[in-house]
Amino acid sequence: MATTKEWTRLLLNIVGLLSNAYGFSSLTGIFPPDIGFGGLFQFLTIIGLTLATITFALKIIRFVIPNALEDIYKSVAYVTTPMEGLITLLYWPMVIYSKDLLQHQEVPFVLPLPLDMSLHLWPAVLLWIDFLLFDIEFVRSKTHIYVIYIFTLLYLGWSSYCFARNGFWVYPFLAEFSTIGRATFFMLCGNVCIGMYEAGKKT
Repeated sequence: MATTKEWTRLLLNIVGLLSNAYGFSSLTGIFPPDIGFGGLFQFLTIIGLTLATITFALKIIRFVIPNALEDIYKSVAYVTTPMEGLITLLYWPMVIYSKDLLQHQEVPFVLPLPLDMSLHLWPAVLLWIDFLLFDIEFVRSKTHIYVIYIFTLLYLGWSSYCFARNGFWVYPFLAEFSTIGRATFFMLCGNVCIGMYEAGKKT
């Protein structure tokens, strides 16, 4: 029989899943019909939201079927949690300073605050609450660190390819970097993710 703590964790992850579902369903009509090659998946936010949704779903499945999909769960959850932390850490200071860093003036869009929070705040908050308070299974692994670095390089390659196809960077501030500067920024972000990962519990 599940404990109160396990039921609380289940509720937390159901809230996370519903918040993400709201985020996805509310994106219709927010962005211009043609935002270029890669569509919404040019945005790190959307990639992160997708992985966070999978993570919440896996946590719910593992409540019903303990230890189910163990390897998949660990590979996804322990990379997604620091990545969502990074997205939140980068997004809010930038958007408060100047939205022009994150959206092109030629194709402006407005995110209502509830949607903005479901995309850029709640996934990180809920994943980190779950990780720090409930995830007694966590075991630090070099594999997770390698996956974070690999994902960082893949997103650098993906965003560069989208730029080559579209003629613009998905986030305008990326255009301000040289090629080396951009790669350095991405690797710095990867290191921040790893720092967040390392800040978690160790066994």
